Amino acid sequence: MPIHPTPPSAGQHQDRGTTPLGTDAAQVPDAPGKAAQLLDPAVLRDMRRDFSDPAAVQRFARDFCADLPGKIDRLDSRLTDGDAAGAEDAVLSVTTSAAMAGALRLGQAGRATQRLIATGNLEGARRTVTLLRACAADTIREFQDDRPEHP
Repeated sequence: MPIHPTPPSAGQHQDRGTTPLGTDAAQVPDAPGKAAQLLDPAVLRDMRRDFSDPAAVQRFARDFCADLPGKIDRLDSRLTDGDAAGAEDAVLSVTTSAAMAGALRLGQAGRATQRLIATGNLEGARRTVTLLRACAADTIREFQDDRPEHP
């Protein structure tokens, strides 16, 4: 049976190998049953090598964590308002900053949301915000819990 690239709509059967969003923050919409690694430690390690001031990388990671909830709030607001262009901009902000910080799972979830927005499925994209918030919380916790590896 084919696996659909977008989450099923409300009322659709869940017997085609897809997992409903929100059941497990570790589930990734475009890879059912497989969770991406939360962080890629090489990204910040490389950044530390590129900057002469290690405090710059610490500030970057701290700012990334501080700004992330607001970025997701902005996405949620644009989706609620039915503003597809604004939602596209907001989700690109999430995925771009996730890539810069090495937040793999958040980036993957953001790209799934981006695909839904691109196809005009704003309601489906809105349902992914819960997953994005869970991935963001997990990512922030990982940055805070693993300070020797991540600033």
